[in-house]
Formats: sequence, structure tokens, C-alpha cells
Amino acid sequence: MGESKYSEVQSKETSDVHFDGVLVHEVTPQTNTMNRDGNDCSEEESVRSQRRGAGVLCGVLGCLIGGPILAAAAAVGGAHATKKDGCIGDSARAFGDVALTVKDKAKKIDENHDIKTMAKSTSKEIYTRTKAASKEFCRTSN
Repeated sequence: MGESKYSEVQSKETSDVHFDGVLVHEVTPQTNTMNRDGNDCSEEESVRSQRRGAGVLCGVLGCLIGGPILAAAAAVGGAHATKKDGCIGDSARAFGDVALTVKDKAKKIDENHDIKTMAKSTSKEIYTRTKAASKEFCRTSN
């Protein structure tokens, strides 16, 4: 559980620097981040994903606890808290990591069981039946 979802890869960026007419070749290490799919991404991109995940998870929890207004406030607060240092920031970033893990697991389950397509077809069927029942009810009540 303590394993990070992103791994750091060291790369080197070179630049030429001139000191008093002497050309000096400077090598500066640069940290790149690999996303969950194994593709290179910038550290800023991984931080944004973590921030989005924290916002979504806090928003969902806020909705369950207090409805849509608390959901919006919790989502904004959770995303903003990822920028903070200390216990609050660490907790918010951990929420973001949890949300990203849940997203990955949900994608894997959907790939195996095609839940997305089943949910779509079921919701369309429910809509059609509800619409038909509503028309029938309105016809009989007049």
C-alpha cells in the first residue's frame, strides 16, 4: 500500500554555458515521472491527476454526507488541500492516490466484465419502461 503509483526516472539535460569566453558543457539531472501506464509524463501532469482525484473523491464523500452543496465545497477544498504542506496536504494527496487506484481498478473490472455497456443498456431500458408507464398512468388518470 505504501508503493507510489508513479516512479521517478532520472534523465539528463545538457546545456552549454559560457564563462569568460570558455565554453563549459553543463549536465543537469532532471526528474521525469512515469504514469500508471508506463508512459513518461511531466511531474506537473501527475500532480494534476492527483489533485483531480482528491477533488473527485472529496466531492463524492461530500455528496454522500451533505448533498450537492457540500459536495462542491468538499471537491474544491480537497483539490486545494493537495497544494498544502503538512498533515492536511499529505492526507489530500493520499486521497488523490486512492482515487487514482480506484479508477484503475474500475477500468480493469470494466474491461473484464463490460459493466459500462451493461449499465448503459439497462438504464436505457429503465427509461423506456418508465416513459411507457408514465404515459399509461397519465392516460388512465384523465
